[in-house]
Amino acid sequence: MVNGERISGRTADRIASIVIYTGFSLLVLWVGMKLINYVLVTRFYEGYIVGWKIGLRQYNSKAANWPHFSGGNHVQYMNSLVRLMQEKGTPPPLSNTGHSYVYHLKRLRFPAEYIFLLCFPDRIVLYGMSDKTFIRMDKLIDRELDCEKGLFTGTPSKDGTTYIGVLRL
Repeated sequence: MVNGERISGRTADRIASIVIYTGFSLLVLWVGMKLINYVLVTRFYEGYIVGWKIGLRQYNSKAANWPHFSGGNHVQYMNSLVRLMQEKGTPPPLSNTGHSYVYHLKRLRFPAEYIFLLCFPDRIVLYGMSDKTFIRMDKLIDRELDCEKGLFTGTPSKDGTTYIGVLRL
């Protein structure tokens, strides 16, 4: 009853149909967004990080020299490493930014992430990952979520909003 009048069966059916279809549409939209975000992080790992792993292993196998890392020269160090890798014929994978060691990960409904890679002969350090990206990467690499065990480990960064991940080669 609405305002003392009965709702006809036809009107009730229409209202129920609208509610059901709207709910179903919202569910499909939510699942689609989750799937797109899942694919974006998977593509980041499989298309970009794995490319770095392969490039670094090839570079290591050529008995290449590594640039000096002082602890505070992250960008200079990575620029030198990229140049040396290219000279040895093992260029790093292409990035979607102006630097091959910075990746822009833009997921739906989440702030953009600029992930900085710092590469060493035995590991890759990833700076600037959100907790959701870190969790997904840990599950992709180690097949389970444990930030202290496995090939991919990490800790929250000093800013309290991002994670620093370490991928052992």
